[in-house]
Amino acid sequence: MINRKCRFCDSTQNVTRVKKRFNACASCKPAVYAVLNSPDVIEEVWPLLQDRAILPQSRRIKIPWKTDIAEVLDAKRYKAKDREDNNWYLIVSEWEGKPVELFMSSADDNNHKLQFQIANLTALTRLVSLMLRHVFLGERITLEKIKTQLKRSSRVRQDLPDLVLNVLSKDEIQ
Repeated sequence: MINRKCRFCDSTQNVTRVKKRFNACASCKPAVYAVLNSPDVIEEVWPLLQDRAILPQSRRIKIPWKTDIAEVLDAKRYKAKDREDNNWYLIVSEWEGKPVELFMSSADDNNHKLQFQIANLTALTRLVSLMLRHVFLGERITLEKIKTQLKRSSRVRQDLPDLVLNVLSKDEIQ
């Protein structure tokens, strides 16, 4: 028995090397072997656990708000060109150095060629922001939150966000 710390739960009891790669205690060792030896099983089980807080308490991040974003966040602005040579500005808001929101705008918002892209762009940035908050802050993603973001993104009936929203709102999806 090697007296080391378990990489997964920080225990120092009964810790051994697993496949010359990880220090694991007797409790975590079966799970580590299961992940290493049967990744296809993990792929099946993982979607069932996506909405659960499965990290140890010491690693959880407390969310500073429930559904509303704080009034002021630090942000970085980036300028980029798309393949049609249009200028875009991407603004990434951060909380404690982690990206939690994405905003995009065109340098030429009055360009009629770009107008059809605005609803799609809004939907993209809203959904990416929702995912960033999930990844970095542990905010739970629900079907209702996704539908709310799509509804707020839609500019006219039957634009792409509206089409996706209608499909997700069908009874068989819920």
